[in-house]
Amino acid sequence: MSWLVLTLLVVPFVSAVATLGFGHRAEGAGRGIAVGGSLLTLGLATAVAVPHLGAAAPLTHVYAETAATLPPFQLAVLVDPLSAVLLLLAGTVAALVQVYSLGYLRGDSRYPSYAALVSIFTGAMCTVVVADDLWVLLVGWELMGACSYFLISHHWELAEARAGAVKAFLMTRTADLGLLFAILLLGERFGSYRISTILEAVAGQALQRDELWLPAVLVAVSVMGKSAQFPFHTWLPDAMPGPTPISALIHAATMVAAGVFLVARLYPLFVSAPAALTLLALTAAATMFLAALYALVTDDLKRVLAWSTVSQLAYMFGALALGAWSAGVMHLLSHGAFKALLFLAAGSVMHAVGSTSMDRMGGLRTKLPDTFATMTIGFAALAGVVPFVGFFSKDAVIAGAYEGAVHGRLVWPWVAWVLVGSMVLTAVLTVAYSLRAWLLTFFGPEQEHADELDLHEAPPSMRVPLWLLVVPTTIGGFVVLNPAAVLGPEHVEQMFHVGESILMTALVAVTSLVVLALWRSRGRELWPRVVVPHPPVDRLYDAALVRPVRWLARLVVAADRDVVDGYADGAGGTARGVGGLLRLAQNGNVQSYLMVVVVGAAAVAVVAGAVTT
Repeated sequence: MSWLVLTLLVVPFVSAVATLGFGHRAEGAGRGIAVGGSLLTLGLATAVAVPHLGAAAPLTHVYAETAATLPPFQLAVLVDPLSAVLLLLAGTVAALVQVYSLGYLRGDSRYPSYAALVSIFTGAMCTVVVADDLWVLLVGWELMGACSYFLISHHWELAEARAGAVKAFLMTRTADLGLLFAILLLGERFGSYRISTILEAVAGQALQRDELWLPAVLVAVSVMGKSAQFPFHTWLPDAMPGPTPISALIHAATMVAAGVFLVARLYPLFVSAPAALTLLALTAAATMFLAALYALVTDDLKRVLAWSTVSQLAYMFGALALGAWSAGVMHLLSHGAFKALLFLAAGSVMHAVGSTSMDRMGGLRTKLPDTFATMTIGFAALAGVVPFVGFFSKDAVIAGAYEGAVHGRLVWPWVAWVLVGSMVLTAVLTVAYSLRAWLLTFFGPEQEHADELDLHEAPPSMRVPLWLLVVPTTIGGFVVLNPAAVLGPEHVEQMFHVGESILMTALVAVTSLVVLALWRSRGRELWPRVVVPHPPVDRLYDAALVRPVRWLARLVVAADRDVVDGYADGAGGTARGVGGLLRLAQNGNVQSYLMVVVVGAAAVAVVAGAVTT
């Protein structure tokens, strides 16, 4: 089995090289290699994952080790149920994104580099998921960040694409310093960088509890950046100028999902450090509500979905912070299914309309029937409508958080109750912004420019992935209700709570009725428009970081130009002047030389005479 894992890690990178090598020569060959490589990766991921779901013993293997450092670096892998389910999620979404991109990027001259980056992105996520050495994990972690930068800026001719890519890169790289320092601290403390070794030591030595808060907090900061949690939350919506399939990949299966995975993977470390869990809980409570508010007033369809991702990831972190590990992981899986569906469906809408603004949409349900049906299912899952997968996973998260607040001891009680209250309020807002986006996109009168557009359904390569994602979105609740079947027998938990489910369903129904009533009375202006040019934290970053750094940069440039260059230029000018004077005395004219000798001799005679008298 170990050779199969290694093959899984190698294939995406080989596929990327082959796509670049042949894609620019023959378009068909590049597309075939990209899709074939993604399907092969999915097949290998399935072969690796399925035997390790449920009660199977985890696989650990060391392929190579370096003795040049202490502790040593090891090319080691760990495949357990958590790795298995994430491999299936990443492999499935990546393969569907590659197929979807055949239609979405048809005729794009940059397709080979795009498809190659998607393959590298997939390989990087697989590396993070199966890594059993923290340095190997860091390599995959940073490689995902680099791929996201290049993919977000795919349309580099657009200023907003370049700005969004730079912002995502800088904010996530800054937060990633936390992971780097945490790795150094953990290696020094435990004498190993092996994740399995560290977790075993943490679980077996209670005396270390007071010593692990710093690395745990550093990891928490890193995952907050990667998963766009407050105060790093603003980079994800600004990454929307990238191709929509990439948004689906980043939001559903890689990049932002990696943060939740890392907390779940290192969960014993966090349990041993209540300060880190408290930080996650407070961050989640603020982020989920704030992001939902932004989604409520945003008029760009992709940015609505982006803010929704930020909010839903906060649900997962909140569940993990209060001890509902299984519910958090199950919501990560269900969110991957319905959020990939929503982004790809949004791509189909934009493919027809040519814009992401919901002001240019309306009345599309008859023009785009497949997109309407599939996106309706995606929005229903996001809003928590029964019986879609989002209903079961979100209710499991809220119920688990409530149990953690009542009986848990992981965080302070008031923090837990603040988090639970934020979850309930955010669930109401989620219904409101989901229903608003659905109504503005598909209902109401057609916009004035609609007659100028040739509105038609997307090609089969774009529609088939939508219908395939409908399957887990619709019936995935059966998996959520039985986490032990995929996560192992130690996760036998009650995921369905009748009272809590009835309460949440009632909130969904009441909120839906209120929004529909506003739609009927006010039309597209459901509530007063709120101009939100930039989140306040962006203005804070601009005032506290961007402007001071820009001022210091200008000061350094001025000092270099006017001081350092002034000294250098002055020295050069002086040398040139002295050289010019000396050159006058060496002009090759004998008469000039004789004149100098005569004048000099006369001057010496005069001076000598003056001295003697």
